[in-house]
Amino acid sequence: MKFDVAYRTADGALAETTVEVADRNAVYSELRRLGITPISLSESGAKKKRAKGGGQSPAVGLAKVVVMLVLLAVAALCVWYFVLADEGTRRHVRSVLTPSSKIEMRQHGPDAPRKGTGAVSVRISEQQK
Repeated sequence: MKFDVAYRTADGALAETTVEVADRNAVYSELRRLGITPISLSESGAKKKRAKGGGQSPAVGLAKVVVMLVLLAVAALCVWYFVLADEGTRRHVRSVLTPSSKIEMRQHGPDAPRKGTGAVSVRISEQQK
């Protein structure tokens, strides 16, 4: 593994170097061996990863895009329904979204079928007799 090390020299100037070690635990022992007291220590390539994509996987970015598109679609439907659609269209949408068992019968009078039975009233006219 490679690590970028920033440190101060004996005269107080800032300097940078790269140290290559077998594992993360051996970094400080290698720096002590070289006589360096680090000011900052970072794994090589970490700056590039952070600047490039923030370390996020592509799936996380895709999920954020999908969520934003869904929210945008819901907002567009709400604007259409509450602002742009006329009353007939709203009634149609409500009837499509309402289960058929909850639709009330709008016929009234003696010829109307009884509500909730599914029965249909049939009246024989005088001409058919």
